[in-house]
Amino acid sequence: MEIEKILKDSLDVFMKNIVAFIIGTLIALIGSILIVTIAPLFYGIVYMAVKGIKGEKVEIGDVFAGFKVPGAFVQSWIVVIVYLVLMIAGSLILGKYGAITAILLIYALPLMVMKGYSGSEALKENFELIQKYPVETLIVFIVFFVLNFIGSRIYIGALITFPLSEIGYTLAAKNLSGNGQPAVNIEG
Repeated sequence: MEIEKILKDSLDVFMKNIVAFIIGTLIALIGSILIVTIAPLFYGIVYMAVKGIKGEKVEIGDVFAGFKVPGAFVQSWIVVIVYLVLMIAGSLILGKYGAITAILLIYALPLMVMKGYSGSEALKENFELIQKYPVETLIVFIVFFVLNFIGSRIYIGALITFPLSEIGYTLAAKNLSGNGQPAVNIEG
């Protein structure tokens, strides 16, 4: 897995669908204020990434895929709840460095969307990939963590760096897991 190729491909997918990704991310960020919508809206951002990677036109409405794909609402919450538990445990153990536990779920949502997995299936394969490819996972995480850190320091930067990172994580999951053919279709 070449990080330079993932970065280039991520940027290409983002640029081809820049308006949809920026507005979709803005919707997800604003919609997350309601808390109950966090998981399905983040699922939607990853769904947008998968469509873009497949070369399909990404639409703003794709951000709502977590409400349209059967089971996605509940399954995305399974992943987010595990993420929150890991973040809290990490914070208790590592203090201010607890956010680093985010690496433990780097591929979960991408696998859920790409392969149509349940939350538990996505978590299982996510952990298997991290165990099998720890160095690659760490590199991908650090690159996109730094990108998001920089983006969060610029007022609107996260509208660019967050979807770019989700595209990157999805590409990495696709590369490491073999075929990453999406198993869901909400069109029509």
